[in-house]
Amino acid sequence: MTRSKKAIMRLPLLKWLVIEMAALVTISLLWLFESRLAGYSAFIGGLIFVIPNAYFAHRMYRYQGARHARLMVGNMFRAEGIKLALTAVGFAAVFILMEPVHVPALLFTFAVMVVLSGVLRFLIQPQRQL
Repeated sequence: MTRSKKAIMRLPLLKWLVIEMAALVTISLLWLFESRLAGYSAFIGGLIFVIPNAYFAHRMYRYQGARHARLMVGNMFRAEGIKLALTAVGFAAVFILMEPVHVPALLFTFAVMVVLSGVLRFLIQPQRQL
């Protein structure tokens, strides 16, 4: 009897993060043409998305396979809750602690990063890992 090896599909999370950070830096540099404050605000707005998203990806994809199904589901709900809380805390911290803020740059960059993440889900294909 031969056992067939099934491959586990893994998302290339590092590649995903590098693309998101490159997009964030590019958008921030474009906002620098508006003003220095706009470029800084755009970068902060992107970080408010990228940091909680990276935390979620790290927690969500720690476990793979059928044996870890219960851990995966528990981690998914916990990680999503923490991701939303980190995003809310990020926005609250910016609006409380950052005295001058360019709100359009901050919100536009955050929105672009949300859309980019959805697009990357379709463009970056999972890789087989034996």
